[in-house]
Amino acid sequence: MPRIKKESSDSKETQQRSIFEFTQRRDHKTTVIKREGVSQSSTSTTTTVIGKSETYSHDTVLCPICNENINHLDIRQRTDHVDTCLVRVTFVETSTSTVTTKKEISPTAISQNERFKSKSLSSPELEQSAKKKRKLDPNDPKVKYVNGETDTNKEQKTIKPPTSIKATSKKPIPDLKIMVFPVSKDYVSTYKVAVDAFNFAPHSEIDQYFLTHFHADHYGGISKKWAYERVFGLEDMDYENDSKYRKIIYCTGITGRLLTLRFSIDPRFIKELELDTRYKIKSYTDDFIENFGVESNDEDPGLYVVPICANHCPGAAIFLFESIGLDNQIHRIIHCGDFRVNKEILDNPTLRQFSLNKKNTIDGVLKIDQVYLDTTYMSPKHNLPKQELVCDVVADLFHDLAREQSNKSSLFANWFGALTQSRITDFWRAKAGPTIIKKKKFLIVIGTYIIGKEKLALAISKRLKCMIYVSNIGARRDKYDIFKTYQDPYLESVLSDNEFGNDNDDFVIHLVPMTIVGTVEELSNYFNHNRYYENFERCIGLCPTGWSFNQYKRPKRFGSPPRNELEEIIQIMENQTSFSYVDDILAQVPKTTKVTKGKPDIGLYRSYAIPYSEHSSFRELAYFVTFFNIDKVIPTVNTEREESNQKMEGHIAIWELARKLITNQKVELEIDQDLVDRLKEISLDTF
Repeated sequence: MPRIKKESSDSKETQQRSIFEFTQRRDHKTTVIKREGVSQSSTSTTTTVIGKSETYSHDTVLCPICNENINHLDIRQRTDHVDTCLVRVTFVETSTSTVTTKKEISPTAISQNERFKSKSLSSPELEQSAKKKRKLDPNDPKVKYVNGETDTNKEQKTIKPPTSIKATSKKPIPDLKIMVFPVSKDYVSTYKVAVDAFNFAPHSEIDQYFLTHFHADHYGGISKKWAYERVFGLEDMDYENDSKYRKIIYCTGITGRLLTLRFSIDPRFIKELELDTRYKIKSYTDDFIENFGVESNDEDPGLYVVPICANHCPGAAIFLFESIGLDNQIHRIIHCGDFRVNKEILDNPTLRQFSLNKKNTIDGVLKIDQVYLDTTYMSPKHNLPKQELVCDVVADLFHDLAREQSNKSSLFANWFGALTQSRITDFWRAKAGPTIIKKKKFLIVIGTYIIGKEKLALAISKRLKCMIYVSNIGARRDKYDIFKTYQDPYLESVLSDNEFGNDNDDFVIHLVPMTIVGTVEELSNYFNHNRYYENFERCIGLCPTGWSFNQYKRPKRFGSPPRNELEEIIQIMENQTSFSYVDDILAQVPKTTKVTKGKPDIGLYRSYAIPYSEHSSFRELAYFVTFFNIDKVIPTVNTEREESNQKMEGHIAIWELARKLITNQKVELEIDQDLVDRLKEISLDTF
């Protein structure tokens, strides 16, 4: 292979040239888009300008990476030369990484024709070849990025009982996770259930455990043995006796299926609950409840529960508990788990009976005694744009970029420029004939949890009419199976086991671990180690997290600063947070990391933080607490520090004050009448 010349400062200035400059004639001018002022710091500003024209000789064919004249090489040698340069430039690891990436692609890496071809080619050999995946040594640092073949025909696993159960030493369930209901007057007799409390010792008074959703910080501690220990104890091993099994875990159907898939929890321990359905799960006068919970509209003494969609991850639920005591006194508790307040929750028929919307009194409005509130974003600085708005804007972004790229729009060029890494393969593909499929426009890589963040992908898929591929790297081998548990017809229609989607799609969405979209370096490793550069023009990473969005760092929207905390809340409730792709996505400084031998080309790779969250924003929490008749709000997140607790109590007190003013209740403070008038103009219509 020809010797690769050391990269000079001059060559770096011309790195943004396209491969198509290989074919420039002496009598033609080539306009080069240059990056000026691309900073190594994430806090600087990056601008893209049109640079001066440069003329190249007919006898000069320059490598677009190292700037060496490779005119004397044949097409195969040019391919090898440029591909090696590209590996050197883009296969970069940060200096703090514990993994060192080799500079050359493994010879066992799958070839271009093996990894991508038209489905119209019906040759059995080609069909078989298309299924081949690269084979890497398990110790190769690249293997953690490489997708394997998706197994779509797994047999249903056989669940076997444990061979033994040993006593473990764990802390008792904290009070925050125990719901206490009065059976008789003044709590002389009570009934208890636990919510999201699986990492603690068995409780002598609790036989029913509720799981709000399938995220590790809520199901933590659960295992196959967990249910056996609480139902059979440590000594009874009569697992063949079906009559001894009882329902102990209460959750939605999706969450129940995930428990069985991931932890081999026997379905005989799981009580699956349908959303918006009222169940009687305990009778205070009769020990027997059919099937450990039955749909019921009774008003007899006992404990009832209604699961409501939490707008969090698939299967997530808010639990509304209603206890009717022996004295017919009713005690209600809502446990929100993790939730994202939206109009559907605020207008939910079950919750509407507690709503104060457009009411000037609390008379006749039912009361919720306690609300266990998801206080993840319990600060005014976390005033996120609505989830639906974010999804729509991101989908519009890709739709508009594709249209403007096709029209050679200057807007597109301003944001992405020309490609450094339009690879040498483009050059010989163009000469190979019309049977070779052109590259797709974008590989859209979205960071996800084991479950969660799917709505963003679905919104983009619906807008672009493209397929969704589930990466199986790392601990994601069963991610495809996890998606099947959702039983979502649309998702199943766009879910693909082909990482390149359909032949005619310009876009393909990949769902990957969040770490892949955390840095451009990780994104480029994923793109390069899977050789996706052979099939896609650009790779865009989306890191969906609400923590990326700080209201205080945005331009002030309000005319004058608030006089007090009440006016601050009013201003927030009056104004929806804006969001646009020009101001809030494309305006982000491209994320690059200082490296010793170059950095990924930001014209090819881009990684953006997207303020998509599945937790309620501060504004949404304000609406929820203000417009429901709640006696006591109990924070469930950020409760470890006293300072944090005091701040949250302060916010809750202001929301309760706003509720009293809206419903004309007596307050001890003197409130300016203009604030009262503004409050009364706020309703769920302004949400």
